[in-house]
This record gives sequence, C-alpha cells and structure tokens, in this order.
Amino acid sequence: MTLILLVFLVQGLTLARLLVPSHDESNFLFVSYLAASGRVGLFDDNMVGHRAPLPYYVFGATQVLFERSLLAARALGVGFGLALVLLTGLLARRLGGTLCGLLAAAILTAQGAIVAYYSLGDYHALLPLVMIAGLSVWLGGESPTRNVTGAAILGSLFFMRSHVWPLLPPVLVYSVWRARSPGERLLAGSAVVAPPLVFFLWDPRHLKILASVPLVGGLVRPLGYVPFVLLDARPYRDLEYQLDMLIRLGRRYEFLALLVAVTVLAVARRIRRTRGGGPFLADARVNLVAAIFVYMLGWLFVMFRMNFKWIGMYFASLVPLLAVVLGWVWSRLAADPAVSRRARALSGAFLAAVLLLPIYYNRNPLIPTGEIRAADPVRAVSAAGAHLARVVPREARVFLFGAVDVYYFSGLPPTWIQQITNYDTLAVRDEDNWATMRSGYYGMPQVERWLGIEADYAVISPEALNVFAEGFHGHPEVNRPKVARIRALLAERFEQIDRVAEYPYYSYEVYRRVSRPATGRTSGRPAAGDAGAATPRQVS
Repeated sequence: MTLILLVFLVQGLTLARLLVPSHDESNFLFVSYLAASGRVGLFDDNMVGHRAPLPYYVFGATQVLFERSLLAARALGVGFGLALVLLTGLLARRLGGTLCGLLAAAILTAQGAIVAYYSLGDYHALLPLVMIAGLSVWLGGESPTRNVTGAAILGSLFFMRSHVWPLLPPVLVYSVWRARSPGERLLAGSAVVAPPLVFFLWDPRHLKILASVPLVGGLVRPLGYVPFVLLDARPYRDLEYQLDMLIRLGRRYEFLALLVAVTVLAVARRIRRTRGGGPFLADARVNLVAAIFVYMLGWLFVMFRMNFKWIGMYFASLVPLLAVVLGWVWSRLAADPAVSRRARALSGAFLAAVLLLPIYYNRNPLIPTGEIRAADPVRAVSAAGAHLARVVPREARVFLFGAVDVYYFSGLPPTWIQQITNYDTLAVRDEDNWATMRSGYYGMPQVERWLGIEADYAVISPEALNVFAEGFHGHPEVNRPKVARIRALLAERFEQIDRVAEYPYYSYEVYRRVSRPATGRTSGRPAAGDAGAATPRQVS
C-alpha cells in the first residue's frame, strides 16, 4: 500500500504543477476566496447559486491563507486524493481481504486521467472521499452507531455537489430499512433529511440551489430564480455529437474500459461454467457498491443529457466505487482453484499492463502538449496576472469580459460579481432583467450602465468576445448585436492602453476610460444599494 500511495503522490504533485488552469477551477477558486473571506454569500442575488456550498469554504481557506494560490489549492486536492486512495483500499480490504484492498487502491491510482482531476484545486477528490468514508462506516458492520453515522456522512453529500444528490434517497431508504428499532430509524432518517431541511429553512435564498433541479425547479421560479441553461439558451446536442462525445470519453478512459470489459467477460465465462453466480454474487455489500455505481452512472446520463461532455469530468466521483468492485472480482478470480496456471499468468500480465499504461498515456484534456506545454501554463497565468496588476489600479472599477484565470491571479478585486463566475453570465435570453440579475447573470441594461457609465477600466478578452458572438450555444443572431454594442462603447469611451498576452490560451485587452456621460459617477466604487452593483461587503 505504501508504494501505491507513493505512486499516487508523485503523479498528483506532477499533474498539479502541469495541468492547465481550467475555467471551472479558476471560477471556483475566485468564488471560494470571496466566500471564505466573507466578501460574498454563495446565494446572494449576484451569484448563480446553483452549486452546493461546502467545497467553496474548504478550498477558499487555502486561498485566504496563501492569497490566491493555485498550487496551494491543488496541493489540498492531492491530499484529499491520497486519503481517498487509502480509504478505497481499506474499504475493499474490509469487503474482500488484503489482495482486494491492494487491487482496488492500485486500480484507482493507475487511472492517470482520474488522478488529474483529483489534482485540481476543487471538489473532485473531496466528494468521493466523503462518499467512500460514508460507505466504509455504513458497510463496516450492522450496529446502530454505524448505520446512523454512515447515513449522516453520506447525507452530507448534499452540501458537496448536486450531481450526487440522487444517492440520498437510496441512502435514506436503506438506512431506515436496516434499522432494528424505532429510535434507530428516526435517527438514521433524520441524519439524511434534517441537514437539507435546516439548510433551506435557515435562509430562503438557499432555495436558489433548486433552480436547475428537474421537477422542483419550477417551484422557485416565482422567486426570480431562473436556471442558467435557460439564461444561456443552451440547446440539446444532436445524436451525432453525443455519439462522438461518448467515443471521446471512451478514449479518455480506454484502459479502464478495457479492464471493465475483460472483467465482465471473465465473470460471465465463470458463471456459465459453474451455472451459477458462484462467489461473484455472494457478497451483498459488494453487490450494493456495484449497484450504487451503476445507479449513479445512469443518473449522470440523465442529468447531463443536454451534453454528454460533462460526464467525463463528473465520472471521477464514481471511479472509487468501480475500483472496489473490480478489486473484489479480480481477487476472487485469483483465488479461484479452477483457474489454470496459464490463465493466472495471462491475467497477471494483463493487469500489469492496464495498471501501468494509463499512468503514461494520460488522456485528460487539461494536460498541455506541444507549444502550450513549453509555455508552462501555470507559470504563464501567474505572469499574465502580474502584468495585469501593474496596469490596472487596485481601486479601479473594472468591467471584465472573458475567462477569469488571469484576472483572479492578478490579485485584483472584482467590481461586479456576476462577471467573475464566468464570461458567459451575460445572458443570451434576458426576458426579465430582474430575474436575470437575481439569478446571478446580467443583461444589456447592465452593460450600458457598467461599461457605458461606471467602469474606469475594461479588461476584455477578444477571443471571448468572438466566441460569444459567433459560437456561444449557437445564437449568433442574438449575441452579435450585444458584442457589437460592447465594442462600440469601448471605441466611444475608452482607449486601449495595453495587451496582456503571456497566457497562451487567450489574451486581455486593457482599456482606460477617456469620456463619461454627465450622469456617470466620477470616482469611488459602486455605491451600496445600486441595482446590480457590488456592495462594500462583497469586494475589497
């Protein structure tokens, strides 16, 4: 186990230094930093508020302590990943013995593309760590304490990420069903139900998190909470795109897919020969872990049916479950006296190959290659941020349009919070501007005021403008006029003073105001109480 953990640690630290800062990661860290430092509430009107809160505060602590450090956040992610490998091995050992535990930990560690996600500075390793911890307690015995405690740990997934919420109803039902007294049933049920209930009763604004949830999202629509997919006017991808994406995902996890396929064939062959499930269906606890994996994988296809691309990233949350099942099956195959010596040798060679090759052939899309890798994106984003900080005064009001990676690592505070969750929070569909703003997006009325009147500087990514105008969810007829108006305001009232181009993925054009309408304020940050303006509590 020590060697396995060491391999994971070396992989994780290497990838943490290598991986391209993703937009999602930088947006997450920006919001985490502001939330952990008390500058924003995660469910304020100027926040999208569609994600669970706990990871923001966990990783936000690193950003407060180490002042917007990408590597500090990623180091924490690697630490969670290391603990996850250990717990996965311990859970598998509890279910199937020492060999089962070692195989499960090795299978998880060998998935280079998955380890890359665990090496990011966000929730990817933390969420499955909590899941495996809960299952370890839950399946470790039949005592009331284990049942209630395991249910409570698994119930805390509500505060981790919404894509694991479908696990909560089965946890509730199973923990109540296995309870042996009315008191235990009450405690187990309360452990799952009470925390979300208190969360919603504590502050009505927390209902915003339900806006994008099927079936119940309509209940919060009268409060002005609109799903972001409607504000973006996101279309469902066609069948050809979805099939192509499944092929791409299969290529990303090709060695894991091969291992699963061979495992299924081996088990099917063994069952056919013995005319029964034999040892492979004998352990109810392993069957439960397998059922949870299949159930949650199915839910990923339901939740991300609009675009299968996102399944590849969220699949990382479920891989430890699969590793436990695979470890259990292969440990049983190894102990099967009916397996010949030749078959054992071939199986060992196959396992060695599928455990070593994915570490080297890592297909994670965040791994830079060629010229991009030579440019060192982690160093480049910091250099670009330092450049931007030299050009834009810290006290300036800044209109931002573009990915936030460079802006975040510049150390500059945000002026309008809506613009730092992503550049695409300029709503494509702005039918009710009050609801748009309350849902964490903004519309052209805000562009006219913020860029036209209030901003002292504008930081604009020309690449982001082009993408928004021509390719953003296929609505050029709506977005081109918006981009044209932004460009017109820049030409009329600003002058370009610099270009920040150290980061290889996009650049920033920096503009300084040269004229302001007579109604505009001439100094100071946005006043508290302005519609759509950030308050002094929210930025500094």
